[in-house]
Amino acid sequence: MEMTTTGNSVLSRLQLAYSRPLLQRCNEIENIIHSAGTQELKNALPSILSNIFGYGSEVGWQLHSISRGYNLQEFECARRFLGSEGPLLTLVYNLQTDVSLLYEFPLHHIPGPSRQIIEEGNIPYFYINKLQTQGYGSHLILLSAFEYYMFHFAHCLLNWQNLAWNNLTDNLFPCLLDDYLNYFLPLNKSTLPPVPHQQSPIRSPVIHSKMYSPGGKTNTSPRTFGLLKASFIASQKQHSQNSSVLGQSEAEVWRSETLLQIFIEFWLNQNAIDSDRSMISPTHMYMSHQYIFSHLTEHFMPSLEHVRLVRMMIKHVHHFVNTASQDIIPSPYQTHPMSPLDEFKRSIIPNMLQKSMYAFLRHSFDRWPLDNSFRMVLETWLTYIQPWRYTSKLPSTRRDSEGDTKLVEEKWFTFIEDNLLFYSVLLQEFFNRVKRMDLMNLANSHMLYRVAKVFRLENLDSMLRQAEQEMCTSIYRSSGHMTRDLGGSYLSPESSLMFHSQISDLEKPGFQYTLMFGEKTLYSVKQVLQQLQQVKTQIQYQQGSKPVRSGLAGFFSGLFDDNSVAVGDLTPNDVKKLHKFLDDCIKNLCFIYDLPETKYITTNTVQDSSYYGNISYNTDLDNTCPDMTETCNGVSLTDIGRYQVINKMKRFEVMYSGDPDLQPIRSFENATTVRLLHQFCSYINTQFSNEIQTVYERRDLIGRLAQVYFAPALPRDKKPSSPISGKNLEELQRPKLRLRFLASYSTMLYLAILFVFLNVWLGVGPGQYLLLLLACTLFFGLLRALVISS
Repeated sequence: MEMTTTGNSVLSRLQLAYSRPLLQRCNEIENIIHSAGTQELKNALPSILSNIFGYGSEVGWQLHSISRGYNLQEFECARRFLGSEGPLLTLVYNLQTDVSLLYEFPLHHIPGPSRQIIEEGNIPYFYINKLQTQGYGSHLILLSAFEYYMFHFAHCLLNWQNLAWNNLTDNLFPCLLDDYLNYFLPLNKSTLPPVPHQQSPIRSPVIHSKMYSPGGKTNTSPRTFGLLKASFIASQKQHSQNSSVLGQSEAEVWRSETLLQIFIEFWLNQNAIDSDRSMISPTHMYMSHQYIFSHLTEHFMPSLEHVRLVRMMIKHVHHFVNTASQDIIPSPYQTHPMSPLDEFKRSIIPNMLQKSMYAFLRHSFDRWPLDNSFRMVLETWLTYIQPWRYTSKLPSTRRDSEGDTKLVEEKWFTFIEDNLLFYSVLLQEFFNRVKRMDLMNLANSHMLYRVAKVFRLENLDSMLRQAEQEMCTSIYRSSGHMTRDLGGSYLSPESSLMFHSQISDLEKPGFQYTLMFGEKTLYSVKQVLQQLQQVKTQIQYQQGSKPVRSGLAGFFSGLFDDNSVAVGDLTPNDVKKLHKFLDDCIKNLCFIYDLPETKYITTNTVQDSSYYGNISYNTDLDNTCPDMTETCNGVSLTDIGRYQVINKMKRFEVMYSGDPDLQPIRSFENATTVRLLHQFCSYINTQFSNEIQTVYERRDLIGRLAQVYFAPALPRDKKPSSPISGKNLEELQRPKLRLRFLASYSTMLYLAILFVFLNVWLGVGPGQYLLLLLACTLFFGLLRALVISS
């Protein structure tokens, strides 16, 4: 009775503390934890976690909105309270020593694939010894104190919508994740953090060596990941039979392993459609297969910040795994004991991370929107497939300006071979996305540039070819792709078994592997190269349409403009970057797949000197346009042209071909100035249209001046760069006053700089400055008129 009263007193004090501001709330809860006993606090843990992470009716502390810049005191206080060595987790560690203390976690909060398997009456690997079945088919998930806390921490990320973290280091939740990873997966320590002594063995393993079914049958065969990859816990049990000290090491490893496995379960296992293969009861395989594919219609789309945290976790895992001691491979005739920590490190990627990471990336590649946000998914993929970037020994490896390694050492061949599908299948999926992307967009072209640059790394392509040939030799021989002498090597039964095991473990049933360097992939690469060629042609076409301006436009263009040309909304600097990305993509893809680079490098188009930018179609452009014929109403597709467009064999390059003064307002123009100048010029051109036309047609000096100041968009002796109707052609050939060039930010900036210089140097005022510009304009027009007359 006294214990119950004390427990109620603790809960009452906690309820009062919950109503305080965050700083006072943390301090009061910490005081309660220190003053109350462990037995009194064990019933209070669910209440504390619900209040912090927001379950049921609780709103939570909104950890995602606590930032260093908004309120530094609250940030530091919450970070210390929830830190890996803070008062709350210290309480959790103490409660963890009681192996009989279990907490119920709501079944509807676990990932959808695992929940559906449980509802069918099966048990996923991860939930063995965590799941209890009650009457009428109801289930309970019972967790230890540490598992209970980490379940709450991992799950809360899935509830937050519209996250926008500019800098991960300034926000509380990413900082807590970084703290947990560094504490439980330390990079610079030979041991894991100690845990309070446990009198009983670990309650439930994370990576299971047994397959359990509700019918009571137990399969003692360990789950394998590829050739001879037994589970980590199974090997640990062999060591722990005769060593009590090692048992404590296992407890430390279990805690670190549990942390990582929980993050993987909640953040990567939300869309594992093939999770029917992770069930324990094989007798229900067919029924579950039909159930999942008929009911799993909703797909979880992670937020952008979710993906950023996954990438952060992958980086840390690579660093942690690469700190394993580099032992010499033991002889098959002698034993070679390995420490529990090193064996844990070596087991993380193949036994814990690989399958869920592949499903996460596969789903994202298939369903992520075709926008710039895919960049973070792409970088997460590139992070996983480049473990050589995250080693503690940075220096001997050559690196470029972006920090990427230039040479992949041979020691990484095993990783490449064990994760071949990450390289081959996902690369082919990326090529399929590229075909639907607008590569005129700088961000999209940069994504393709990043991928081509990574796969172009020295020695990587040769190791990929070797790995694929060794694992798919029979396929290579049947398709005639044995392009490299492997020194008489052949596909051994072990290699075949390893590859089939990798495919069956990562892919869904019925998957057909496509060779990374086979004809089908090569055809896809050629399509991407043709797409790059078309984009380069389009850029050159639009750059060739740079107007050679007359009058004021020509004067200021000659003074201030450089040779760079803006294309669409791209600034001249962006156009230079785009050219670099496209050229490098072509070079790298041609190098990887042994294709002739010169075939996909387009030549520059010939620029003409008309205002409208008249250029003749070059050969490359003719090859990209569908078959067509010109009529009095413009362009008309032939039957062959319609077939080419429908089947996406050829296409027209979409670009503006009307009056330059009516183009949409660009990012480098001032919108208000554009509209004012357009209204002014429209008024002049409308009111004095006949007079301008009459003066323009005169043959004396006045007429030649008018040809300078009222030059049409398209001179009569020039043909348009694209077929247009007769009415539009006549409008383009009409002489008009055009002042839109004055609305350019660059022109306005240059004029302002010139005014400041003349004002400081010669004391020129605004009125004098305008008269000087007018005089220069008249003088320039007179010179142009004399040139025309000559």
